[in-house]
Amino acid sequence: MKRGFIGLLVLLALLGYTTAVHAEATSVVKINSDVTIEENMKVRNVFVLRGQITINGTVEQNVVAVGGSIVLTRTAVVNGDVVALGGIIVMGKGADVHGTLTEINSSNISAPYPTSSVTTGKDGPGCSPFSRLLSFSLFLILALLIVALIPKPIQVIAETIKKNTFKVSLSGLLGLLLIVPIAVLLTISVIGIVLIPLEMILVVSAALLGFIAVSQLIGRRVLMLIKRTEGGVIRQTFWGLMTLWLIGWIPYVGWMIKVLAVVLGLGGVIMTRFGTKEN
Repeated sequence: MKRGFIGLLVLLALLGYTTAVHAEATSVVKINSDVTIEENMKVRNVFVLRGQITINGTVEQNVVAVGGSIVLTRTAVVNGDVVALGGIIVMGKGADVHGTLTEINSSNISAPYPTSSVTTGKDGPGCSPFSRLLSFSLFLILALLIVALIPKPIQVIAETIKKNTFKVSLSGLLGLLLIVPIAVLLTISVIGIVLIPLEMILVVSAALLGFIAVSQLIGRRVLMLIKRTEGGVIRQTFWGLMTLWLIGWIPYVGWMIKVLAVVLGLGGVIMTRFGTKEN
């Protein structure tokens, strides 16, 4: 169940903390700072927000830069994916990347949405397309960070959703229906009141992990349709989230599809115990 608290760790990082997570190797996460992995170093993942990443050594899984560029020197070895959102990837001769390279300039995405554009739709007055784009961008950063740090649980949840869609749907609906009754039971219990925040943390973490897993499945399908290749897990998640975001703009239908994604994701998390048990 410790994996269920990864959302908290990510939120702390986005608020300005710098953290290093230890597993088989070290995962480096930096905010507003450049990172250099020296030639004799080996790390698990590297994620930087608003900073440059320079790889001289070995990264066992993924390298992700948001708002910065990535430099892979001739001695760099990356066994996973390399993703630069809002920056460029510079790859030296001799650099070895086993995964995919994804380079997306964020300024090109936000250019069509002027800050002065305001809508009075269901999101309320003053909610411009640009502000919605900004919110989505922050969620996208959070999702990619989670996938970079814990790809295995996301993949386990996604495969369970794919193989047991009906059971997952039932589990997700049951989970949603039980959230309020459980909170009520905890409220009327003296000891249980203390556990209500824990329930909320678990619910939010489960919904987040599940939604990311569903996005990965959708992204994999999209890539196979347009490029005839599955791509890496980070690329799958990116295109899946982009697809769901665009679908969300469809009147009447968009929000229902997103709710369905949440239900499926929640059911997948429940059945796999936060991605720790394969089904």
